[in-house]
Amino acid sequence: MAGVGQRGELLSAGYQGVVYKVAAGPEYPGTNYLIIKQPMGSLLVRWFRRKMIRREHSVYMRLAGIAGIPKCFGLRGGDQLLLEFIEGQPLKLSADELEDREQFFSGLLSLLQAAHRVGVAHADLKRKENILITSAGLPCLIDFGSAVTCDHGSGALRRWVFRLACQIDLNAWVKHKYLGRYAEISSADMPYYQPTFIERIARPVRRFWRKVTARQWRKARRRSHL
Repeated sequence: MAGVGQRGELLSAGYQGVVYKVAAGPEYPGTNYLIIKQPMGSLLVRWFRRKMIRREHSVYMRLAGIAGIPKCFGLRGGDQLLLEFIEGQPLKLSADELEDREQFFSGLLSLLQAAHRVGVAHADLKRKENILITSAGLPCLIDFGSAVTCDHGSGALRRWVFRLACQIDLNAWVKHKYLGRYAEISSADMPYYQPTFIERIARPVRRFWRKVTARQWRKARRRSHL
């Protein structure tokens, strides 16, 4: 397997660190490739990212055995998260990208509910890149760096935050299933959609920001044509 000196294919670099795809060795049966997520940056930044990666490792341990979640092969060296590479494409939210849209989103809902039952809310599913369509056409969830967890016996505040995060997951599911066309939500799915106060506040802010950035882009474009 590729080590620190042979990092393989760089997939992304973000606030949590860097992500590589490497060939899996014989010690990882059933998978051809691994995802390695590791911290980077200055001493303080690296320390913070290491804490985040260790936390994400604990989340994957909770999710172990749930179909549609990449297998976690542990934490190497204390800060390299080793995950199964899932062959698939990010959800693009086009009407014709799924052969059976109803079946896919039914499976995705079951996957979310299974994660919620073990005390994990993804909390970042509005980013459709975190939902994969596997080569078999099944849903898969990735990137649990922002996940919210809850244990039995957790305090009232923790339970409230967890319930809020679970609802945000379900709202994202509805949004993606109906391509943002909320007027088309079926009576069967309506109970899953309950906008939280965070989303109510964020929506007008997002719209305002889009208008501002679009206006700036138009001005820059006009200047470039002068």
